[in-house]
Amino acid sequence: MTTYIGVDVGKKSMHIYLPVLDKSFEVNNDQDGFTKLLNYMTKHYKCLTNVIVVFEPTGGYERNLREFLKLSKVNFTAVHPNKVRSYAKAKGWLAKTDHIDSKLLSDYATIFTLSVKHSYNFESQENLQALIQRREQLILLRNQESNRLETEYNQFSIISIKMHLEHLDQQLVSVQTAIKELCTNDNDIQSKISKLTSIPGVGITVATTAICAVPELGNIEVSPLTALAGLAPYARESGRYKGRRSIFAGKGNLRKVLYMAAVASLRSNKKLKNFYDRLIANHNPPKVALVAIMRKLLCYMNALLKNNSFWEKSDVKL
Repeated sequence: MTTYIGVDVGKKSMHIYLPVLDKSFEVNNDQDGFTKLLNYMTKHYKCLTNVIVVFEPTGGYERNLREFLKLSKVNFTAVHPNKVRSYAKAKGWLAKTDHIDSKLLSDYATIFTLSVKHSYNFESQENLQALIQRREQLILLRNQESNRLETEYNQFSIISIKMHLEHLDQQLVSVQTAIKELCTNDNDIQSKISKLTSIPGVGITVATTAICAVPELGNIEVSPLTALAGLAPYARESGRYKGRRSIFAGKGNLRKVLYMAAVASLRSNKKLKNFYDRLIANHNPPKVALVAIMRKLLCYMNALLKNNSFWEKSDVKL
């Protein structure tokens, strides 16, 4: 039987819940704390192959724990905080403390018998993801400063904003150069990008974002892939009410670049353009048809990586 150890990760400390003792322990969120966690596990559990550590993503504070568990060959899985909190509300656990959260994680994983989360990330891909995230941050800052410049009247503030914009442009160039070098020097990433960019309408930005946003790309089925990206239409029906299906949740940064790729595909990809025209001919709204193109593009990208093929050399089958 699988045992789930709940770990509530904080900035400075972690709370570990051991089901065998029905107790939680506080340790530091550092190498000493990770070592204590491993010692607790080896002391109270004879076989670690049947033990899974469960934790929530906490904005990067869980990264060192994840790496330690990988090196120690300890099974682990990360769960979505919203799902755990909804589970707590369903059970009537309205209080929230670190002790309760660690126990809650263990209880949630036990009820739903979570499996070990296979990681498709590797070091260079994580570095690429960090660079892409930084690029998005710089673009957001640049847009904010540009908007301020339009309405600013104070001369000193105008000069300050323009200087900041120049600095942001330099930083963007540096980040873009770093992304290009990383993609060129890593054979695995370069191979994936060359396959994805063989699709008319898909550029380097879309390819790199897709690789980082969905590390499972090429190793996942279509239904969970579209749900993960937030491109699966969900029904809204109750009794006689038949609402319009809509998409929501998922990875917003991936949807943004897929939207631009879908627009470009209507001009450069004949297969997708014909598909779009058929949807419009069947009286689908243009926005619905465009989302269908986004979904189709993502499925094509997944199929190319799964079959290790290029757009021109094979008839892509989903």
